[in-house]
Amino acid sequence: MTGTGETPRITVPVPAELVMRDPERLRWGTVSTIKAPLRAIARFAAWHLDLGASEIHIFLDEPDARTEAFFAPHPAIHLTRCDDAYWRGKPERARSSHQLRQAFNASRCYRKADVHWLAHIDVDEFLLCDEPLAPLLAAAPDDAAFANLRPAEMLAQPDPWNGESYFKRPRREAGLTKSEMARIYPEFGPYVPEGFLGYDSGKNIARTGLPDIRFGIHGLKRKGAKLDNGQLLTSVHVGHAHAPTWEIFRHHFEFRMQRGSYRKKPDDPMRLQDVFEVILEAEGETGLRRFYDEMCAATPDLLQRLRDNGLLLTVRMDLDAKVARWFGDLPA
Repeated sequence: MTGTGETPRITVPVPAELVMRDPERLRWGTVSTIKAPLRAIARFAAWHLDLGASEIHIFLDEPDARTEAFFAPHPAIHLTRCDDAYWRGKPERARSSHQLRQAFNASRCYRKADVHWLAHIDVDEFLLCDEPLAPLLAAAPDDAAFANLRPAEMLAQPDPWNGESYFKRPRREAGLTKSEMARIYPEFGPYVPEGFLGYDSGKNIARTGLPDIRFGIHGLKRKGAKLDNGQLLTSVHVGHAHAPTWEIFRHHFEFRMQRGSYRKKPDDPMRLQDVFEVILEAEGETGLRRFYDEMCAATPDLLQRLRDNGLLLTVRMDLDAKVARWFGDLPA
């Protein structure tokens, strides 16, 4: 049972025939609704192919002939052009926001993907683990309808895509209190409870084949009720490149304030929108840059503070080398 106003939760039975225990035969994949440059899509795809994905499903929110032609020879990449013809006859509401388009496309893909497990993630998200993912999924409990992936947020570096890349984990993973965040972020930490600019609730990879399942952004639902029979994959993070450079952060800032992850919902006591509005009113762009530098820049001091508090995750990305290995040269 849930309290008034809470989303109801249910346990969805997992039929025995959906359980794949053999990691050599287990197939997993990703689904994403993407509007991004070709290089970003290629990096995303190459990373997950390298990790062992059998299928990469990409719904092109802004169709691009060059992107379609580039991936056409690759059998593991499944592209869907989301143009007017695609949306014709589909519910108008499903197209009305990028979040709803993501959920609609992922749910359609869930019903047809030829994999045992499907992760709904964005182009700026990378599944991070030190071992092959298939054995971890094969070892999931038989009654697990999904596996939860813990969040990590990429820090700003000169070239986060090649060589070592640094991610921070949310404070709760180290058992820190909100007041202790000032040890890591002296000025702004108390106002950013988990230390993240993006989401801090993680993502999910779902066992396919269950009837009437719909993907959300951070959860799975059946007929309006949220699935709760999941399993946390403790050794897997979803690494979010939310603001890996100042330029990317600034480029997306207005959208995120108005319609994206910074916006405040009616029942939120405080959101980043409030913090940013205070900063902008008091100091303008200078204050916003100081906030970014403290919370996001991978300075030696911040890296050491994160390391000392058990919140630093170091991953070797080498994305351009992976792109070259899987796809060859990108178009000029």
